[in-house]
Amino acid sequence: MILHLTPRADWEATPADQPYRADSLAREGFIHATQGDDLLLRIANAFYKDRPGEFVVLEIDEARLTSELRWEAPAPPQSGAPLPPEAAVSDTAPDDAPRFPHIYGPINRDAIIGARLAKRDADGAFVGFAPLPDPANLLNLKSPSQMANELLEATDAFSEALARFKDSVEGRLAQLDEEIKKLH
Repeated sequence: MILHLTPRADWEATPADQPYRADSLAREGFIHATQGDDLLLRIANAFYKDRPGEFVVLEIDEARLTSELRWEAPAPPQSGAPLPPEAAVSDTAPDDAPRFPHIYGPINRDAIIGARLAKRDADGAFVGFAPLPDPANLLNLKSPSQMANELLEATDAFSEALARFKDSVEGRLAQLDEEIKKLH
């Protein structure tokens, strides 16, 4: 699982039937992500501590992504461009820089398997995570038609299991009838 930090307002402004596109996708060509809560908190405090508002952490199943995912070292600054967030929190030399997940395209909704609020203290520092007040509405993971299809599939599977059980009971009752007839 990889993580992406985004302002809650940006996340909620994205229509539920569309993939999520962070501003960095248009600006840098990819969406920044990271792995692990501790590193995410370091990045949040290095770059977003002074930015007001609530932030959401998207939990992304990289196996479900339809956009290309590359694990890359932080890019060196280009002519006046700021360092990417992960570079400023790296404890290693540039040649040995850790690899970070970069998503080269929008994040499809079915790859987002969870979302949490990033908790902040009174000074704005990011200190942990909390559940979203209503994650089902904020995630919008499935459309009504997807849920209806899943319900139909589950109903079909239940009907098949019930039919097998009925056949089993009828078979056992037939055996008992035969045994009773032999006793008379």
